[in-house]
Amino acid sequence: MSGSRVALAATLAASALGVLASTTTALAQSSRPYETTFAGEPVGPNDWILTIKGNAQVTPKYEGSDKSSFVAFPSFTIRRATEPKRFAAPDDGVSLTFYGNPLVSFGVVAAYQGGRYYEDDRRLYGLSKINWTIEPGVFVELWPTEQLRARFEIRHGLNGSGFVGSIGLDWVQRIDRLTISGGPRVVLADGDYMDKYYSVTPYEAALNGRVWPFKADGGMRSIGAAAAVSYDWSDEWNTTVFGRYDYLTGDAGKSPIVRTFGSRNQFSVGVTAAYSFKTTW
Repeated sequence: MSGSRVALAATLAASALGVLASTTTALAQSSRPYETTFAGEPVGPNDWILTIKGNAQVTPKYEGSDKSSFVAFPSFTIRRATEPKRFAAPDDGVSLTFYGNPLVSFGVVAAYQGGRYYEDDRRLYGLSKINWTIEPGVFVELWPTEQLRARFEIRHGLNGSGFVGSIGLDWVQRIDRLTISGGPRVVLADGDYMDKYYSVTPYEAALNGRVWPFKADGGMRSIGAAAAVSYDWSDEWNTTVFGRYDYLTGDAGKSPIVRTFGSRNQFSVGVTAAYSFKTTW
């Protein structure tokens, strides 16, 4: 399956969760102040803000790859017009908040995880194909100060890939319409996840001829950092540029797949253009 079709399918699934998150806001509680206007117009409890996004990204073809692929895909989010807009990093999963206040929030999350296909890299001959998947899970978000956000996610792939956890810290600086954010990232994974993406069986090694048998155990998968610059041209229009770097550690970095024809250095960059408008339901 091509990268663009996979990204589109995953986006539709993630956007569906975004709609679910917005239509079940009765589950969420917040002490944040209500918004009273959008784009200079008053808003009420029956008004919603629909945001349509165009996304373009350059990411590794698969986990551990030394090659990149370009994907472009649409997405959308929706929220009640009376709810304040919350900061979200570009690498956050799509979230449904069950409880939230200015200091802490928690709920469920889903993220897209790309696959690994022979068509993406002929050097993968003999290695098992890994289908793309959606990873549902839970998240906790903390704001110890107005500028510092900590976010924790733990997810499990629907393709049986095991548990993966992410820890991120973001310093968020708002300067009028400009928002600059960034901070460190750590990804942890259990044995099932690491085995699926980084192990090589003796049979696979014999077929491929360039890699050797290897059993990957759970632990720290990567450390890195992410940053984003977002500008609100108006209440309706927004542009975000972002980048992320991950360095594969532990058994992920030792995997013969990575060492032979991949890279421990994983880079992703992208841009998003978003248009928001009010609608009444």
